[in-house]
Amino acid sequence: MNAAVTAPVRRHPFVSFTALACFVGWGAYIAAAFGVGSHPENMPLGPVIAAAIVTALLGRAAFRGWARTLRRWSAPPGWYAVALVVPIAVDAGIVLVNHLFGAPLPTASQLADWPNVLATFVVMLVLVGIGEEAGWSAFAAPLIRERAFFIRWAMLAGVRIFWHLPLMVTGMLPWSIGIVGNAAWQLVVLCVLDKTDGRWTLVAVWHAMLNAVGGGFVFTMVDGADKDRLGVLLAVAYVLVAVVMLAVTRPALGSGHGRPLARPADGAGQSDGGAVLVQR
Repeated sequence: MNAAVTAPVRRHPFVSFTALACFVGWGAYIAAAFGVGSHPENMPLGPVIAAAIVTALLGRAAFRGWARTLRRWSAPPGWYAVALVVPIAVDAGIVLVNHLFGAPLPTASQLADWPNVLATFVVMLVLVGIGEEAGWSAFAAPLIRERAFFIRWAMLAGVRIFWHLPLMVTGMLPWSIGIVGNAAWQLVVLCVLDKTDGRWTLVAVWHAMLNAVGGGFVFTMVDGADKDRLGVLLAVAYVLVAVVMLAVTRPALGSGHGRPLARPADGAGQSDGGAVLVQR
């Protein structure tokens, strides 16, 4: 492949991934700016498509290593239980707190729609759990794992927040969730990845359940100021979850945490973590 194309990607894989994830993810907004389509929103498959393109440009070894990571779904059952139960517990908690501030409790008819959460979860697992986390957690996070914990968190949280920016600007995503919630969520993600030796599928399941129970169910039961408050409460709740996760998992805060997940690509620099992913 043309070195003029591959060389910049190999020198700056993290930046290249970020740019591509945003370009693909914001595709509907870009098209709408040229008069094509209406009511655009982020394409959740943007991160996984970006990761596939970048790993392909990094070389065959990188692509194969990332593909092996995607097929790795084994993880302790207890962690999968956490990924499924915590989002439900968080949403139940913020509904009760929201009620203390004057919001109505869900009606029996609203709660009767809970089976729809299962179908929504399956859709979210494919579009959001895999579509986003195969990029954020299975590619970008391992790429910079040798950096200090909070530097990794700042880089990944910044990218995740920036990717969601169009949704915040258009009012489809509350700023509290888009900024505070995403930053706290990324802290939870890193704690899970570090504690479970990079089991990205746990994050994918958690993310899918978070969206299925939250945006797909609980947030449909209120509107107006009550819905706005619920968004703030969700962001605050995940800040608390992040603090608990930090205390429970006790991640190594210095650089060089764990075994290396990457090695330099042939002829590639490492200015932003330029490396080829390898199977552990």
